Parts: sequence; structure tokens; C-alpha cells
Amino acid sequence: MKYIVTQNEEGKEELFMFPKSIDHDCMAEVLSHIRSSSTGRWVRARRKPIAAGFTDGKKCVGRSETLDLDSRGPIDEALITV
Repeated sequence: MKYIVTQNEEGKEELFMFPKSIDHDCMAEVLSHIRSSSTGRWVRARRKPIAAGFTDGKKCVGRSETLDLDSRGPIDEALITV
């Protein structure tokens, strides 16, 4: 699996896992268009990719060439269990 960690405007980080067949940059574009309705109205949540790489669901390693971002290892791994 691949993954991207994004940071929203409030500074909250989220980790998204997806299949290896999808390029990191394509997934980052999709994530930038997700809307949230948690406030009762549809608002586009701005997410900026800050880390990316590969994961087995426990360990985060490597880097994304298409985003030019590295994995942060244990920092990203902590987001998997959240």
C-alpha cells in the first residue's frame, strides 16, 4: 500500500492509505477535493500533503517521487493507530 499524510488549515494531520496502482500525486489531487459536512454544511477541507511513502499498515517507509516527499517513519506510523 501507499500512503499520504496531509495537514489541514487547523494543523490536524491525517493519514490516507491507498493501492500501489495509484500514483501519489493523483491521490493528493483527489484528497484536495474532499468536502466535509461535519459542521452541518458542506465545506471543502483544504489538505496539504506533508509526507508520503509506502506502508504495510504498521511501518511507514520510503518516499513519493511524484510529490517529492519523504516518509517520516515513526511519526507517520503513529497516525495509523489513531
